[in-house]
Amino acid sequence: MKTKTIGYILGASLAAATPVGALAQPRAATQAADPVKLAEAHAIIGIMFPPAQRLQMIQKMQDDMMTQMRPLLPAAMMSDPGLAAIMNDYIAKAKVRQSGVMEKHLPLMFEAMAGAYTREFSLAELKDIHAFAATPSGAHYLSRSTAIVGDPAVAKVNTAMFQDIHAATQAALPEFKDKVITYLKAHPDVAAKIEAESKSE
Repeated sequence: MKTKTIGYILGASLAAATPVGALAQPRAATQAADPVKLAEAHAIIGIMFPPAQRLQMIQKMQDDMMTQMRPLLPAAMMSDPGLAAIMNDYIAKAKVRQSGVMEKHLPLMFEAMAGAYTREFSLAELKDIHAFAATPSGAHYLSRSTAIVGDPAVAKVNTAMFQDIHAATQAALPEFKDKVITYLKAHPDVAAKIEAESKSE
């Protein structure tokens, strides 16, 4: 069994198993949003994520999360100056690439958020939230909600959580890998298909 095939499967499986993936379970939009509710939703999101600052807010949250996950990088690699420089360069370049992708998707993302608000909240609730958001305290609370991720106390807990999640996941990998190898050896047609897909990406 080719190592690349196993790596491809493990990578895809681990990506699907991350906590972030668990949060992304969209509810189907069964009908068009009420325009009145949609206007309230857009007003709330406009205060929560000021249009001129949206990309920077998302990037800051991304940076905070990356900082908290850095302890998961192999210690042997990060302790070597040359390898650490390569890794840091890769992360910096990946951030630039991701920034362009995020900027492309942000308008649709916030439009989808507004639609989700209309399905999650009643018009009366949206008006109440908007009224709160229009106050200085409300505007401060909503516009700084993503920044809380970078608070030192939150960052400390998140870092410990990511390390524990990583350890728990790693502990399950040997058994998972053995089962996958056994299955693929018994089903070479499936292995060939996965190998072809990994080469095309």
